[in-house]
Amino acid sequence: MVFTKEAVEQILAVQDDGIEKKVESLLSLYNEDLNGIKMNRDDLKKEKQAAQAKVEELEAANAKIAEDYAGLQKQLEANSPDEIKKAYEQKQAELDNAYKGLLGEKESSIKKLTEDLAKSKASEHNLFCMQAFNKATEKYDIEPSSRDYLFSSVFGQNGSNFSVQNFGEGDQLLNKDGQTVEIALRKFLDTDFGKKFIRNLSSGGGAGNNGGNSNQQLTNPFKKETLNLTEQARLLKENPELYKQMKAAAGA
Repeated sequence: MVFTKEAVEQILAVQDDGIEKKVESLLSLYNEDLNGIKMNRDDLKKEKQAAQAKVEELEAANAKIAEDYAGLQKQLEANSPDEIKKAYEQKQAELDNAYKGLLGEKESSIKKLTEDLAKSKASEHNLFCMQAFNKATEKYDIEPSSRDYLFSSVFGQNGSNFSVQNFGEGDQLLNKDGQTVEIALRKFLDTDFGKKFIRNLSSGGGAGNNGGNSNQQLTNPFKKETLNLTEQARLLKENPELYKQMKAAAGA
């Protein structure tokens, strides 16, 4: 089972399981999904090695073609009868076609290798961001069904709001404002909208702990049972990425 909003809701919906059992199921599901990402990364590395081997094979074939060209050129220079010239032109045409085919195959292999490398880097970056997110949210009582929304709100699509920086103290995730994950998360959770992601806010389980009515659970304003046009408009203005996700989740 993949660690998705639907999978989390399914686990939370089991009435007979206590809180500890549900937390155990969520952790097991997350670790299972994390192992799947790592296995996929290993597969991409193997494909990269296979593609590189193919490129080297094509380069060797290209060198052989060049050698054949040189040999035929010497033969033509040494003997100039019409039959030899005709055979040379025929062979040259065959080699031209073979070279064009190999060149096209080589370009396709390089293109696929480049795309696979980009996907692998994106997958590794998203995994790095998810690990940082899980660590940063340990101190907060986050509503489990809203974790995906919270991640996108702070990190952006696939962690695009953050980049890896290294200032001599190891890799560190920073956003465009130079904020660490912990600082960016705390500032977001301190907003009125961000407080909706936290459970039991009034009892001291969240950012700021300002009490009041800010501990309302985050609801989807696109669903029929919680339809709210004002909230939709606010989301579109303040958090377009979360707006798209909630709209898609509600099938609107």
